[in-house]
Amino acid sequence: MRLAMMIDLDRCVGCQACVTSCKERWDSGTGAARDWVYEYTSGKRTGDLGITFYPGLCMQCEEHPCTQDCPTGATYMDEETGVVMVDPDVCIGCSNCVSMCPYGARKPDSKKGIVEKCNLCAPYVKRGEEPACVKTCMANCRFFGDLDDPDSDIVRRIKQTGAQPLKTAEIDVKPKVSFAGARHRERIIEGGALKKPEKSLLTRVWTTASRPFASYVVPAFSAAAVVGGMLLNLKNRKEHIARLKKSEGESAITLSRHRAGMRFLHWFNALSWVFLLLSGIGLMSAASFALFGTEFPAMIDRVLGGRASVMKFHVVLGLLWAVVIIPVFLVYKKGGIEALKEVILTKNDLEWLRLKPFSMLGMTDTPLPEQEKYNAGQKLFAMAVIAGTAAIIITGLIMAFHLGPPEIVAACILVHKLAVAVTFMGVAVHVTMAAVLREERPALKSMITGKIDYEHAREHNAGWVREIESRRLQED
Repeated sequence: MRLAMMIDLDRCVGCQACVTSCKERWDSGTGAARDWVYEYTSGKRTGDLGITFYPGLCMQCEEHPCTQDCPTGATYMDEETGVVMVDPDVCIGCSNCVSMCPYGARKPDSKKGIVEKCNLCAPYVKRGEEPACVKTCMANCRFFGDLDDPDSDIVRRIKQTGAQPLKTAEIDVKPKVSFAGARHRERIIEGGALKKPEKSLLTRVWTTASRPFASYVVPAFSAAAVVGGMLLNLKNRKEHIARLKKSEGESAITLSRHRAGMRFLHWFNALSWVFLLLSGIGLMSAASFALFGTEFPAMIDRVLGGRASVMKFHVVLGLLWAVVIIPVFLVYKKGGIEALKEVILTKNDLEWLRLKPFSMLGMTDTPLPEQEKYNAGQKLFAMAVIAGTAAIIITGLIMAFHLGPPEIVAACILVHKLAVAVTFMGVAVHVTMAAVLREERPALKSMITGKIDYEHAREHNAGWVREIESRRLQED
C-alpha cells in the first residue's frame, strides 16, 4: 500500500478551506501548519495575467531524506502505508529535519514543542475517514487513495488528468503526491517552491566530528585503558605475589571509608548509567545518527515495545536518576561543600599526577607524594563526573521537555552526547584503576564493604591515614 494524494490545480480557487480544516483537526500552533496555499502569478493585467494557487503538503517521498537526520528516530516511514510520520512522543523539537525537506513541509510548532507535518490524517484514515483537507475542499480538487490499487479513484484521476509530481532533474526524491495542470506546475517550480535538501549544522558537526569521536576514539581509548591495566598486572605480577606473601598471617586492620548512602549512590549511579547508555544509543536509529548501525536500535525497540516506549523509558529513568543522586549527594556531602574540599587539587596532587604514569611503568624510583582520602586521579575523575552529570541532566531536561527554541534543543543534543562520551572515557579509566589493576582493587572492595585495608590506605592515602590518627589522638 502507498497512500497518496492527487490535486487538480485547474480546480483550486485558493479558498484556504483545506488549511483551516487541517489546523482545526490537528490544533497546530501559531506559525505551524501541516498544509498551506501559496499564490503564484505571471504576466500582466493588460493581457496574459496568470494566477496559480499551490495547495502544498508533505509529498510522502519514497526516498524521504527528512528521516535520515532525526536524532531520536521520531520521523520515519510507515511500512504498511508508505506515509512519512512524526511520532510526537519521540520528537524533541530540534527541527533538524526541516532543512532536509525539499518542499518546506515541516514546520516547528512552538506550542507543542515538536515539528509538524502532514501524515495524510493517518489515524482518521485508519478508522475509515478521509483526510480533513479532502473532506473540506469546496472545489473538489483533492483526491486520496492507494497508488498500488489500479482500481482506486486516485489512480484513475492521475491517468485522466496526466497529473505528475513536483520535481526537477536536480531535485527528485520520488514524491508520491501529484498535481494536475501542467502550466500551474511550471509556475510553482519556477516560483522556487522546491529546494535541495540541506544538512543542518547539527548534522554536519555530528557526522564530521562528534560521531567519529563517539564511534572510534571513545571505544579505542576505553579498550586501551583496560588492556593497559592487564599488561601492567603482568608486569607487576612478581611484586604483587611478594606483597601477598608478606601480608599472610597479619591481622587485617581496616578503616571506615565509605558510608552506606555513598555506596548506594555509587552503585545506583553505575547501574543507571548502563541502562541510560543502552536506551540512549537505542534512540539513535536514523542513518546519520546511528552509532553502531540500525540493528541495535531495532532490537531495543522490540525489547521495550517501540520507539515511544524507549523514549519514555530513557526519560523516566533519567529523571529517577537525577532525583535520587542529587539529594543523596547533597545530604552526604553537606550541600556539596565537602565534595568540593575532597576534589581540590593540591601541589602534591599535581606532582602525583606527573609521577604516577612513570611509577606504574617502573620508569622512576622517586616516591609518590602522599595522598589524602582520594588520590589525584580519583579527584580528577570526580570532577569530570560532577561536571558531566550536571551537563547531562541540564541538557536532558531541555530535550525531554522541549524547553527553548529549536536551536537550543539542537545544541543540547551535541552537548548531551559529548558529555556522555567524555564521562564514559573517564569511567573506562576509573574501572581499569579500580577493577583491573590488582594493587587498586582494595579501593573497589571498599565501595562494597565501606571499609579499606589499613596497609593499603597507608601506602596509597598516607595523608588521610595521618589525619585519622591525629584526630584519634586528640579525642583520646
